[in-house]
Amino acid sequence: MIEWLIAVVLAILVVYAGLPFVWTRGLGRSCIRRTPKPGCVALTFDDGPHPVYTPRLLDALREAGARATFFVIAEHALRHPEIVERMLAEGHEVQVHGYRHWFVPLLPPGLTARQCVGAKDVLAQRFGIEPRVYRPTWGACNLATLVMLKRHRMSMLLWSVMVGDWRRTPPEELVRRIVAKLDARSVIVLHDSDESPGAERGAPESVIAAVPAVVEEVRRRGYTFVLASECE
Repeated sequence: MIEWLIAVVLAILVVYAGLPFVWTRGLGRSCIRRTPKPGCVALTFDDGPHPVYTPRLLDALREAGARATFFVIAEHALRHPEIVERMLAEGHEVQVHGYRHWFVPLLPPGLTARQCVGAKDVLAQRFGIEPRVYRPTWGACNLATLVMLKRHRMSMLLWSVMVGDWRRTPPEELVRRIVAKLDARSVIVLHDSDESPGAERGAPESVIAAVPAVVEEVRRRGYTFVLASECE
Protein backbone atom coordinates (compact mmCIF):
# COMPACT_ATOMS: atom_id res chain seq x y z
CA MET A 1 0.00 0.00 0.00
CA ILE A 2 2.77 2.43 0.95
CA GLU A 3 4.71 1.56 -2.20
CA TRP A 4 1.58 2.22 -4.28
CA LEU A 5 1.08 5.64 -2.66
CA ILE A 6 4.71 6.54 -3.23
CA ALA A 7 4.38 5.56 -6.87
CA VAL A 8 1.26 7.71 -7.28
CA VAL A 9 2.94 10.71 -5.64
CA LEU A 10 6.01 10.34 -7.83
CA ALA A 11 3.85 10.07 -10.95
CA ILE A 12 1.99 13.24 -10.00
CA LEU A 13 5.27 15.08 -9.40
CA VAL A 14 6.59 13.97 -12.78
CA VAL A 15 3.49 15.24 -14.58
CA TYR A 16 3.11 18.41 -12.50
CA ALA A 17 6.75 19.50 -12.18
CA GLY A 18 9.05 17.31 -14.24
CA LEU A 19 7.39 17.29 -17.64
CA PRO A 20 6.82 21.09 -17.75
CA PHE A 21 10.53 21.58 -17.03
CA VAL A 22 11.49 19.29 -19.91
CA TRP A 23 8.83 20.90 -22.13
CA THR A 24 10.15 24.43 -21.56
CA ARG A 25 13.84 24.19 -20.68
CA GLY A 26 14.61 21.04 -22.63
CA LEU A 27 12.42 21.36 -25.72
CA GLY A 28 11.92 25.12 -25.73
CA ARG A 29 8.14 24.85 -26.02
CA SER A 30 5.59 27.27 -24.51
CA CYS A 31 8.39 29.78 -23.94
CA ILE A 32 10.67 32.22 -25.76
CA ARG A 33 14.43 31.86 -25.58
CA ARG A 34 15.60 34.08 -28.43
CA THR A 35 14.58 37.39 -29.95
CA PRO A 36 12.34 37.21 -33.04
CA LYS A 37 14.56 39.17 -35.44
CA PRO A 38 18.28 38.82 -36.27
CA GLY A 39 20.32 41.74 -35.06
CA CYS A 40 18.17 42.24 -31.96
CA VAL A 41 19.56 41.44 -28.51
CA ALA A 42 17.61 41.53 -25.24
CA LEU A 43 19.56 42.49 -22.12
CA THR A 44 17.67 41.34 -19.03
CA PHE A 45 18.24 41.40 -15.28
CA ASP A 46 16.63 39.17 -12.64
CA ASP A 47 15.97 39.24 -8.89
CA GLY A 48 15.90 42.99 -8.14
CA PRO A 49 15.38 45.69 -7.39
CA HIS A 50 18.21 45.87 -4.89
CA PRO A 51 18.75 49.15 -3.01
CA VAL A 52 22.53 49.13 -3.49
CA TYR A 53 23.20 47.43 -6.81
CA THR A 54 20.24 48.34 -9.00
CA PRO A 55 20.69 52.14 -8.88
CA ARG A 56 24.34 51.74 -9.84
CA LEU A 57 23.38 49.36 -12.64
CA LEU A 58 20.90 51.96 -13.88
CA ASP A 59 23.73 54.51 -13.83
CA ALA A 60 25.86 52.19 -15.98
CA LEU A 61 23.03 51.59 -18.45
CA ARG A 62 22.31 55.30 -18.69
CA GLU A 63 25.95 56.10 -19.38
CA ALA A 64 26.06 53.37 -22.03
CA GLY A 65 22.76 54.49 -23.54
CA ALA A 66 21.24 51.01 -23.42
CA ARG A 67 17.72 49.88 -22.54
CA ALA A 68 17.12 46.68 -20.58
CA THR A 69 14.31 44.60 -19.11
CA PHE A 70 14.14 44.05 -15.36
CA PHE A 71 12.35 40.91 -14.23
CA VAL A 72 11.56 42.02 -10.70
CA ILE A 73 10.47 40.29 -7.53
CA ALA A 74 7.21 42.04 -6.62
CA GLU A 75 7.97 42.01 -2.91
CA HIS A 76 11.26 43.83 -3.57
CA ALA A 77 9.57 46.25 -5.96
CA LEU A 78 7.05 47.23 -3.30
CA ARG A 79 9.87 47.72 -0.82
CA HIS A 80 11.84 49.96 -3.22
CA PRO A 81 9.25 51.62 -5.47
CA GLU A 82 11.50 54.59 -6.24
CA ILE A 83 13.93 52.28 -8.04
CA VAL A 84 11.19 50.76 -10.18
CA GLU A 85 9.90 54.22 -10.99
CA ARG A 86 13.40 55.19 -12.09
CA MET A 87 13.62 52.12 -14.33
CA LEU A 88 10.44 53.15 -16.08
CA ALA A 89 11.37 56.83 -16.29
CA GLU A 90 14.67 55.94 -17.99
CA GLY A 91 13.04 53.81 -20.67
CA HIS A 92 13.60 50.35 -19.26
CA GLU A 93 10.92 47.69 -19.02
CA VAL A 94 9.62 46.02 -15.86
CA GLN A 95 8.33 42.47 -16.13
CA VAL A 96 7.47 39.65 -13.72
CA HIS A 97 9.95 37.34 -12.00
CA GLY A 98 7.66 36.34 -9.15
CA TYR A 99 6.12 37.60 -5.95
CA ARG A 100 8.94 36.04 -3.95
CA HIS A 101 11.98 34.05 -5.02
CA TRP A 102 10.29 30.67 -4.60
CA PHE A 103 11.08 27.39 -6.39
CA VAL A 104 8.01 27.20 -8.60
CA PRO A 105 7.88 23.50 -9.63
CA LEU A 106 6.95 22.41 -6.10
CA LEU A 107 4.38 25.15 -5.45
CA PRO A 108 0.66 24.26 -5.36
CA PRO A 109 -1.56 25.96 -7.96
CA GLY A 110 -2.61 28.79 -5.66
CA LEU A 111 0.94 29.90 -4.86
CA THR A 112 1.94 29.33 -8.49
CA ALA A 113 -0.76 31.79 -9.52
CA ARG A 114 0.55 34.29 -6.98
CA GLN A 115 4.03 34.01 -8.49
CA CYS A 116 2.97 34.94 -12.01
CA VAL A 117 -0.53 36.44 -12.21
CA GLY A 118 -0.58 37.75 -8.64
CA ALA A 119 2.79 39.46 -9.04
CA LYS A 120 1.66 40.91 -12.37
CA ASP A 121 -1.44 42.41 -10.76
CA VAL A 122 0.56 43.88 -7.87
CA LEU A 123 3.02 45.57 -10.25
CA ALA A 124 0.19 46.81 -12.47
CA GLN A 125 -1.69 48.37 -9.56
CA ARG A 126 1.34 49.96 -7.90
CA PHE A 127 3.17 51.26 -10.97
CA GLY A 128 0.46 51.69 -13.58
CA ILE A 129 2.06 49.26 -16.03
CA GLU A 130 0.80 46.17 -17.85
CA PRO A 131 3.40 43.42 -17.42
CA ARG A 132 2.71 40.44 -19.65
CA VAL A 133 6.06 38.65 -19.74
CA TYR A 134 7.04 36.21 -17.00
CA ARG A 135 10.36 34.56 -16.22
CA PRO A 136 9.98 32.01 -13.44
CA THR A 137 12.61 32.01 -10.73
CA TRP A 138 15.45 29.65 -11.67
CA GLY A 139 13.69 29.36 -15.04
CA ALA A 140 11.65 26.45 -13.72
CA CYS A 141 7.88 26.12 -13.88
CA ASN A 142 5.12 23.58 -13.29
CA LEU A 143 1.91 22.54 -15.05
CA ALA A 144 -0.11 25.22 -13.24
CA THR A 145 2.28 27.87 -14.58
CA LEU A 146 1.58 26.90 -18.18
CA VAL A 147 -2.17 26.91 -17.58
CA MET A 148 -2.09 30.30 -15.82
CA LEU A 149 0.01 31.95 -18.50
CA LYS A 150 -2.24 30.74 -21.28
CA ARG A 151 -5.39 31.77 -19.41
CA HIS A 152 -4.07 35.28 -18.74
CA ARG A 153 -2.36 35.73 -22.12
CA MET A 154 1.12 36.07 -20.69
CA SER A 155 4.36 34.91 -22.30
CA MET A 156 7.33 33.15 -20.71
CA LEU A 157 10.75 34.49 -21.66
CA LEU A 158 13.80 32.45 -20.69
CA TRP A 159 17.26 33.11 -22.16
CA SER A 160 19.96 31.97 -24.55
CA VAL A 161 22.96 33.45 -22.70
CA MET A 162 23.57 32.66 -19.03
CA VAL A 163 27.06 32.95 -17.57
CA GLY A 164 26.89 32.13 -13.84
CA ASP A 165 27.04 35.77 -12.76
CA TRP A 166 25.37 34.98 -9.42
CA ARG A 167 28.82 33.81 -8.31
CA ARG A 168 31.62 36.30 -7.65
CA THR A 169 33.47 36.40 -10.94
CA PRO A 170 35.94 38.95 -12.37
CA PRO A 171 34.13 41.36 -14.71
CA GLU A 172 36.44 40.57 -17.61
CA GLU A 173 35.59 36.88 -17.27
CA LEU A 174 31.86 37.64 -17.36
CA VAL A 175 32.40 39.69 -20.51
CA ARG A 176 34.42 36.88 -22.08
CA ARG A 177 31.67 34.34 -21.35
CA ILE A 178 28.92 36.59 -22.70
CA VAL A 179 30.84 37.45 -25.86
CA ALA A 180 31.54 33.76 -26.49
CA LYS A 181 27.80 32.99 -26.49
CA LEU A 182 26.53 36.21 -28.04
CA ASP A 183 24.78 36.04 -31.40
CA ALA A 184 22.29 38.07 -33.43
CA ARG A 185 19.20 36.89 -31.50
CA SER A 186 20.54 36.55 -27.96
CA VAL A 187 18.55 36.96 -24.78
CA ILE A 188 21.10 37.70 -22.06
CA VAL A 189 20.22 37.10 -18.42
CA LEU A 190 22.18 38.72 -15.60
CA HIS A 191 21.34 39.47 -11.96
CA ASP A 192 21.18 42.70 -9.97
CA SER A 193 20.75 41.23 -6.51
CA ASP A 194 22.76 38.98 -4.21
CA GLU A 195 19.89 38.23 -1.82
CA SER A 196 18.37 35.27 -3.69
CA PRO A 197 19.15 31.70 -2.58
CA GLY A 198 22.41 30.53 -4.11
CA ALA A 199 23.75 33.99 -4.92
CA GLU A 200 27.16 34.99 -3.59
CA ARG A 201 27.49 38.26 -1.73
CA GLY A 202 28.90 41.00 -3.91
CA ALA A 203 28.41 39.17 -7.20
CA PRO A 204 26.43 42.05 -8.83
CA GLU A 205 29.49 44.28 -8.47
CA SER A 206 31.05 42.44 -11.40
CA VAL A 207 27.82 42.61 -13.40
CA ILE A 208 27.77 46.39 -13.05
CA ALA A 209 31.42 46.62 -14.07
CA ALA A 210 30.86 44.33 -17.08
CA VAL A 211 27.85 46.17 -18.54
CA PRO A 212 29.77 48.86 -20.49
CA ALA A 213 31.91 46.30 -22.31
CA VAL A 214 28.89 44.09 -23.06
CA VAL A 215 26.95 47.03 -24.50
CA GLU A 216 29.98 48.06 -26.55
CA GLU A 217 30.37 44.56 -28.01
CA VAL A 218 26.69 44.31 -28.90
CA ARG A 219 26.92 47.58 -30.78
CA ARG A 220 30.27 46.71 -32.38
CA ARG A 221 28.54 43.77 -34.01
CA GLY A 222 25.82 46.03 -35.32
CA TYR A 223 23.09 44.66 -33.07
CA THR A 224 20.41 46.73 -31.37
CA PHE A 225 18.80 46.29 -27.96
CA VAL A 226 15.16 45.24 -27.63
CA LEU A 227 12.89 44.81 -24.63
CA ALA A 228 11.16 41.66 -23.43
CA SER A 229 7.78 42.76 -24.77
CA GLU A 230 9.33 43.01 -28.23
CA CYS A 231 10.23 39.32 -28.09
CA GLU A 232 6.65 38.05 -27.86
